[in-house]
Amino acid sequence: RVTESLALVQEWEAGGYRDAYARINDLLWPIYSQGADAIAAVGDDKAQRALLYGNIGEVVTGRDDAFVSEADRDVDKVFQFFERAAICADETICDYPVLRTFFGAESDSFWLYFNKYAERRLADGYAGYGEWVRKFVEGDIRRAKFLGLF
Repeated sequence: RVTESLALVQEWEAGGYRDAYARINDLLWPIYSQGADAIAAVGDDKAQRALLYGNIGEVVTGRDDAFVSEADRDVDKVFQFFERAAICADETICDYPVLRTFFGAESDSFWLYFNKYAERRLADGYAGYGEWVRKFVEGDIRRAKFLGLF
């Protein structure tokens, strides 16, 4: 499982996923910077922070249902990667703790900004879109059980 997890890490690096994530961050940063005071003002209110971050993500993807912009394609690419990682872990092909070590911060941040995007995709008929990313972020992944031989 660890070997498969490390193969996913390599794929993140070589498969263009990290580049897509970086392009998304380049789009998020100026909008985040403009709203930094509002974000700071909500303090530790997780619901308000999630709302503000989600709105920033919506600005990046255009708040539309066309899903054809370059930003939309990059967001879809990153969703695809994190969903594959989650399924790999859930099916015990990969090791969830290893994947969380490598991708926990990125997946948590990504979900915070783009869970509304996933909701729009779901409403547009993309069944289950983003569900595995949510599971990965929330830790709703089956854990491998080792059976001892007696």
